[in-house]
Amino acid sequence: MAIIYSYPTGTPNGTDYLIGTQTDPITEENRTLQFSITQVATLATQGYLESTTTITKAQWQALQATDVVLVAAPGATQYIKVLALSALFVPEAAGNQMSFVSLEIGTTASAATTKSQGIIPVGVSGVTTTTVYSIDILGTVIDAAQQLVIGTQTAVTGDGSLQMKVRYQILDTTAF
Repeated sequence: MAIIYSYPTGTPNGTDYLIGTQTDPITEENRTLQFSITQVATLATQGYLESTTTITKAQWQALQATDVVLVAAPGATQYIKVLALSALFVPEAAGNQMSFVSLEIGTTASAATTKSQGIIPVGVSGVTTTTVYSIDILGTVIDAAQQLVIGTQTAVTGDGSLQMKVRYQILDTTAF
């Protein structure tokens, strides 16, 4: 076998293989095996779920009064842990401004008792062209059996739609 850095580099795809070591749980012996890139990627994201929700023009304009559900409520002993949040703002017409003070992603975004896992701050407001925004995840207490919503306590203006992509896990206290 040659020295590893003497091999050329390439761009992997899901059908390519990696060489790795697997430990037999009974004999504790190591075996050298091949693992597909797809198998490794699946293992790395095991238990992750992803959803995309489109917030229509009508929902956008009513967002102060009516939260939009991004992920339905899980079971009584389950919690939604947000791993990644992305927003795609799509103004209805060029130059149309989608404005807000802040948009909160959490359990009750339009209520004063919000437990936010992410916030789109006022600094993003005033969107006039199609814009993708990556949202920081906030550390917070997560409530059991609660849906994940987006909302705001202040008025929004402008016409357009908003797509929210959420990557999350369902944590279950009975199998924690």
